Amino acid sequence: MKMQSNEIYIERIEGVYLNQRIDKVISDILDIPRNQIQNYIKEGLIRVCDRVVPKSYRLKANDCLSITIPPPRDNRIEPKDAPINILFEDDDIVVVEKPAGIVVHPGAGCEDVSVVSALRYKGVGLSNIGAPLRGGVVHRIDKDTSGVIVLAKNDKAHFFLARQFFEHYIERRYIGVVSCHLKEGSGRIEKPIGRHPKNRKLFAVVEKGKEAITFYKLLKRLENYDVVMFKLQTGRTHQIRVHMKYLACPLVGDAVYGGALRGIKRQALHAFVLGFRHPKSGKFLRFYSKLPEDMRALIGG
Repeated sequence: MKMQSNEIYIERIEGVYLNQRIDKVISDILDIPRNQIQNYIKEGLIRVCDRVVPKSYRLKANDCLSITIPPPRDNRIEPKDAPINILFEDDDIVVVEKPAGIVVHPGAGCEDVSVVSALRYKGVGLSNIGAPLRGGVVHRIDKDTSGVIVLAKNDKAHFFLARQFFEHYIERRYIGVVSCHLKEGSGRIEKPIGRHPKNRKLFAVVEKGKEAITFYKLLKRLENYDVVMFKLQTGRTHQIRVHMKYLACPLVGDAVYGGALRGIKRQALHAFVLGFRHPKSGKFLRFYSKLPEDMRALIGG
């Protein structure tokens, strides 16, 4: 992928993208509503080998693709400080350690304080993709999950990172405390996840949900709990929380999915490893985040 000017240019289409509708592919990668992508196609901002194509066009082998995301017409996020820790920053990315209790970006709850608002407060510019509310956001962790995330500072870096997440090339590891003793010391959970059939604000294992794969390994057995490392192959919303509820072993502190509120005031889940290829150099980077104090107290570490 070329990284020149403001245009994102993909030299050749291959793999999972072949024979897929152009509007669906770009919508899925960038997490932008499909109708918005269709408008970009109509306006000629998304082209195939410099040709304007219909929104229903299916990508073919050796197609090249150019994408230009227009800047937002307004920016509704006010700079607001928050106790985030910047682990790494260069011209393309910023890697942040997020505490529990802060959202990555504002959403339906219209939160004033977020990782995005804190980065604006610190003068860190973010990509136009997803703006105004989600500019720079290529992935998320829940409000009450702590740990490490990466955000993009320009559109080309954003697309490069988003493709890695979409193609499941990102390394993501979590430490969690579950409210039971697991029957197996390690395992793989492969159960599809979608909206809860009775409560659309929640998620559940459902037959027609999206593919979701979680690996787990027991790290430490406590009197009433297990300390577990999770590795995500996919990244569905609430994936670890939903999969552990499916095993009848929800995370400690996860009141939403049935975990006991004992010893901690939020779900005991921390994103402690994040690995990805740098969008410019291609070098694989790996970042670590130490367990926060509330989780160390819970497991006696």
